[in-house]
Amino acid sequence: MILLRLITWPYIRRHLLRTLLTLAGIVLGVAVLLGMHLGNQAVLGAFNRTVDKIAGATQLQVSAGDPGFDEEVLERVQALPGVRIAVPVIEAVVDTKLPGQGNLLILGVDMTGDRGLRDYDLDSGDDAVIDDPLVFLAQPDSIMITRELASRARLDIGSRVPMDTIEGRKDFIVRGIMKSGGMTSAFGGNIAVMDIYAVQHVFGRGRKFDRIDLAVKDGHTVDQVRASVSAALGPGFTVETPSGRSQQFEKIISGYTISMNVSSLFALLIGMFIIYNSFAIAVTQRRYEIGILRALGATRGQIRTLFLTESAVAGLLGSAAGAFCGVLMGRGILGFVGDLVTNVYGVAQAGRPELNVDPRILAAAMLLGVVTSMIAALVPARDAAQVDPIVALQKGKYHAISERETVLRRYGAAVFVGVALLCLYFGQSRAFFYLGFALTILGALLMTPALSLAMARLLRPLLRWLRTVEGTLAADSLIQAPRRTAATVAALMLSLAIVIGSAGAAETFHISLVDWMKVAFNPDLFVTTSQDIAARQFRFPASLGESLRQVEGVEEIQQVRAPRIIFRGTPIMLISVELESIARHVVRKPVAGDFDEMYRLAAAGQGVIAADNLANLKGLKLGDTIELAAPSGILRLPIVGIVEDYSDQQGSLFIDREVFKKHWNDDSVNIFRIYLKPGVSVAQTRQRILERFGNLPRLFVLTNEELRKYVLKIVDQWQAMSYAQIFVAVFVAVLGIVNTLTVSITDRRRELGVLQAVGGLRQQVRHTIWMEAVSIGLVGVLLGLALGAIYEYYALEVLRRDVAGLRLDYVFPMEIALLMFPVILGVAFVASLGPAESAVRGSLVEALEYE
Repeated sequence: MILLRLITWPYIRRHLLRTLLTLAGIVLGVAVLLGMHLGNQAVLGAFNRTVDKIAGATQLQVSAGDPGFDEEVLERVQALPGVRIAVPVIEAVVDTKLPGQGNLLILGVDMTGDRGLRDYDLDSGDDAVIDDPLVFLAQPDSIMITRELASRARLDIGSRVPMDTIEGRKDFIVRGIMKSGGMTSAFGGNIAVMDIYAVQHVFGRGRKFDRIDLAVKDGHTVDQVRASVSAALGPGFTVETPSGRSQQFEKIISGYTISMNVSSLFALLIGMFIIYNSFAIAVTQRRYEIGILRALGATRGQIRTLFLTESAVAGLLGSAAGAFCGVLMGRGILGFVGDLVTNVYGVAQAGRPELNVDPRILAAAMLLGVVTSMIAALVPARDAAQVDPIVALQKGKYHAISERETVLRRYGAAVFVGVALLCLYFGQSRAFFYLGFALTILGALLMTPALSLAMARLLRPLLRWLRTVEGTLAADSLIQAPRRTAATVAALMLSLAIVIGSAGAAETFHISLVDWMKVAFNPDLFVTTSQDIAARQFRFPASLGESLRQVEGVEEIQQVRAPRIIFRGTPIMLISVELESIARHVVRKPVAGDFDEMYRLAAAGQGVIAADNLANLKGLKLGDTIELAAPSGILRLPIVGIVEDYSDQQGSLFIDREVFKKHWNDDSVNIFRIYLKPGVSVAQTRQRILERFGNLPRLFVLTNEELRKYVLKIVDQWQAMSYAQIFVAVFVAVLGIVNTLTVSITDRRRELGVLQAVGGLRQQVRHTIWMEAVSIGLVGVLLGLALGAIYEYYALEVLRRDVAGLRLDYVFPMEIALLMFPVILGVAFVASLGPAESAVRGSLVEALEYE
């Protein structure tokens, strides 16, 4: 503590800006990591809370995926021993059009039995609703809403709530307002209860239920009843606790979560290099004090402890600020994450999910920041402790890297790169692949000082040609102190590598998606129940297809039903369509299998066609027999073909529509794909459809171009993350360059003073600092682009192996790469303005007296 008071505190007061820049590195890493985590957890938490609150006293839930199941299943469950109560449930999310209220979760229940699981205490309304649920059933336009929704939307008993239904916009009458608490707090309070049979009718669910909620009799365990229900219904049904639905949602968004976690960890690593650079500079500026302390008898352990304690204190302060900024960042990205989950995965969010900040998460983030700060300070602290007191008093020696250290770095980098190449050779193993990824990054970091030095020497003739004196001084400053610039270059290199790698992966995905849509999305018109094609709340009756065929100009119609089902523990998309018709219109080279043969077999119900990304994620091959759990039992079919498909991130399977209707007893339709006769106007046919079916407001007619634009808009949301990372790179450049230039000026005060004493102009000094800054930026950009090219390869492999199973061609993002030159060089120049002014405004006498 004495050393902190006598040595550290005066240094902080003299270099307050430097201290703040050091803290900024810690703030950056902690804020990005915490902000991403809080944003993701808020969306996931909102879903989990909705599941838990709505479950009430439910102990087990029976479901069969998105398609639902027939009503007769309910009687089979109710008749089983050990089942105390079993009630059907349908959930639907609709837009009420109430100003500022967003989505409303409709819970369709059987009022005659459901009150044994859920609490429907009414705050106001007709008491007959409580005493006799049959009164509620007799009025199919009845709804009960929460007190929270009633207060926000200014609704009361008898108020009308407009909702979109399969039959168009309808008004529903508020006949009960539920008290606050329990189930009513689900979905942000935007929840309404309706009779389940009314929900079946108005939302086009047919005679099907989404799930059955049940409670267990006394004397029976949940596991016993689960086994009993599973045995009675067969493998086509999932019997799980309410928490199981949350786990399925986590699997659906797992790809997004992996991407965000990788970006967050890299942000923390970048912050570590900023901290390292700052402490390395602090050691350099205080080497005179270190020499005096060592000469007076301070041990190496005391010197090392001094700097580690400083790093711990800085880490604590920076982590506290980072936690605060992380919470703000989490709130900022919450809406973005919610929209992305809704648009990509079709999971509707209730308004804006709440950001619940767990103190334990904050404590863990702050602890991680402190530990990271101390790890980053280990090398500077070690160097400060080991330096000889005489050397500590000599100018400029610290930043020179010894030949021994240079050799060790090069050997270490060579070993890491060699092992990384071996890991690629054995890359089928996930452990080897990720080990190779990590070693590649470490090898690049070890080589950064040597590469920076080599590039500085290459730049010297160019800088000398531009400005003979200033350019030479700027280049020599970089050459003489490679360690001083290495950490800044490394941090900038890492941040730009993330930008380039992410942008490259996004660009190649965009190109591949556009090529796929040209083939797969070739109908002239699409008739859907929503403008949001990811949403599947409503379904058309199959009979609508016959009516659409009668519209003038229509040549052929394909009926598509695309529910999610559980396949080998993962929710995937099961696409049922007339495969014989698809084979005539959608001609694409299969990844595996013969085109004609696979469509012939699949259309005859003798096989399935698998998406390539599903095959990659699940290790499927042509000819493998897969098992699909349908309500009618296990459906076993061979894989007769594998095709490129981007319908779902977790993968998809294609089966013929007749097979789906038979085994799932479901002939409803999500989308009608419409092909027009040659020469027929798309706009006129679209208008004819709208005029003929104008009584069905849930019917939307999209053109080929409109549907593609919608899909690409969603992709642009993913790409927006690449551009957000550019701001992180810019921030890193500013912090690192200001730090590096400041210590460079400190080291060269005498040199710059002599330059002015012999007639050098202030502008020449400015030019020297500016050119040094731009050179650092240029070296960082070049190394960042090189590492980014390698990073993109690994990013594409991660995307293929663990995120989406997609095989994407390598495309280097040239536009983003070219953009980095003016952006980073411009930022480097701006960052040098302050240090340059401090160099020319200092006292010439003090500069000449320096040491």
